[in-house]
Amino acid sequence: MKITHWILRSSALALVMLLPGRLMAGPTVVRIDGSEGGSPTVEVFNSENYNLYIGPIVNNPASDYGALINLLGVDNLYEVYPNQIPNQGWRFTDPKAPDPTHAALYIVWIEHDDYGPLYSGDFRVGYNKHKPGTGWYGTPGPNPPPGADVNAGPVPSRWVTLYSDLNLVLQFRGAEQKNGR
Repeated sequence: MKITHWILRSSALALVMLLPGRLMAGPTVVRIDGSEGGSPTVEVFNSENYNLYIGPIVNNPASDYGALINLLGVDNLYEVYPNQIPNQGWRFTDPKAPDPTHAALYIVWIEHDDYGPLYSGDFRVGYNKHKPGTGWYGTPGPNPPPGADVNAGPVPSRWVTLYSDLNLVLQFRGAEQKNGR
């Protein structure tokens, strides 16, 4: 009986040791907070293996703030995952915009890096926010194709979860533009 108990405990311990650290720690959580003026802030929890890109691919100093958060090893395009995270995006609108077809103030998206800047296949989260007085992004129509941005409605002032699974939780909150838009 003691030997059986010892074998079961040893087997369970060996199984736990084989699990990847990120599975034991829970999903990677990315929070994008655009509720204050200026560039949104980004927080990443349960992951130490990420980098933040704020170069010209996503950031135009004249008109918007942007960034890519590369989550290395979370969901790689070139590895086999049974439930790979789909590429998708959300556009949050300003109900006071003069043209409803160009009313998006924030864009948040998730995708695999298969075309740059790192070309690694790693998973990344991106965002863009128009600066006050510089216009709006296009607003998606009612039936966008799979993988395209969806109209996520007015900018939320409280945290909303845009995506959640065993590997990733993505949350966002923003702020409507003040007068002068």
